[in-house]
Amino acid sequence: MRKIFLLISFLVLFCSSALAQTVGTVIGQMGTTWNERGGQIENTSMGYELQMWDFLQTGEDGGMILKYADNTKFTMGPNTELIIDEFAFDTSVIPIELAMNVSINVGTFTYESGQVKQLGGDVNLITPTATITVQGTAFSGTVDTSGKTTITLLPDSQGDVGSVTVSNDAGSQTITNAFNSVTVYNNDLAPTPPKIETNKQNIIELDKFEEDIKEDVEKSFGDMDTKVEK
Repeated sequence: MRKIFLLISFLVLFCSSALAQTVGTVIGQMGTTWNERGGQIENTSMGYELQMWDFLQTGEDGGMILKYADNTKFTMGPNTELIIDEFAFDTSVIPIELAMNVSINVGTFTYESGQVKQLGGDVNLITPTATITVQGTAFSGTVDTSGKTTITLLPDSQGDVGSVTVSNDAGSQTITNAFNSVTVYNNDLAPTPPKIETNKQNIIELDKFEEDIKEDVEKSFGDMDTKVEK
């Protein structure tokens, strides 16, 4: 009986290891950052490989830039928590497998679409009060401890502006103009209509924060952008 138990345990561990697949990499990091994986807590640093169901977190002084296998880019500000719920990017099969779902529990972040969205895959970001459905674009988001969610549409790195839909059980709104924001206060209230973001503090700070991460990385590793291109 003991041998059977050991054999089953081995097979479970073997299958778990075999199924573990790298879905992206940390390409920038500063301050206190960590990941919970399989019940274990691991410190994250530049080059850390991401897997499905990772629970990534940043401290008060922390920040990370995540680059997924399809070139989706995700920047996490301080005190941010996210879970990689699903990531499928396989263009070698027919039909191709493309999907991305990420849960953001709290914090500040930016997102820029990669090939999963560009090739027609479904991309959804989920907060405690809203689902953000991506139509292929870049945007900034904040989620406070009460679950209140604000999404602001941004031009992507090429200067193009797409659209994003913010929804919950009470309704939905689609943002099509850059620097327009939608806020969801709770699950019982529909998202507010898009409006020009007059308080750009979070966006400006997060944009500068990404530069701070790059500068911190370059002190230890050299030019980050050059290394990423390689």
